[in-house]
Amino acid sequence: MLASKVLSMTSFDLMNTNMAEENESRKSDDYTLRVEAQEALKEISFAVSHVELSQVLPQGAEKVYLNVKIQEGDTYCVELSVQGFRIVGRKYDAIEETAQTKYYETIYALLDQVSPKYRNSFGDTLLRKLEHLQKQTAVDDPS
Repeated sequence: MLASKVLSMTSFDLMNTNMAEENESRKSDDYTLRVEAQEALKEISFAVSHVELSQVLPQGAEKVYLNVKIQEGDTYCVELSVQGFRIVGRKYDAIEETAQTKYYETIYALLDQVSPKYRNSFGDTLLRKLEHLQKQTAVDDPS
């Protein structure tokens, strides 16, 4: 009888440990998507008119939503999931259920598709950084 109680307790402990690990994994996925979304916000802010995490739509372990206004003036609700980034609406905080839009691996690829001005901003910023790097190299090595 004592052995069966010990076995039951061990099984119970194992089950609790597995549940705790699953919860931790969900929290980690949630954290990972949120971190990726926050990084995307920082990285594209130079090339869009406005970008923010949605304060209206639910942010969770499987999906995070961004509101983006491109330089051309168009607004988008962008979903980030493990599948990537995709446009889900043409207004802030709006998901169009009928939207069957393509997933993009990066926010850059999505913006490159919808915003010619983003492409120009990206190219200009890259050029400025390369010129700055070239000047730094010339100062460090004057030969």
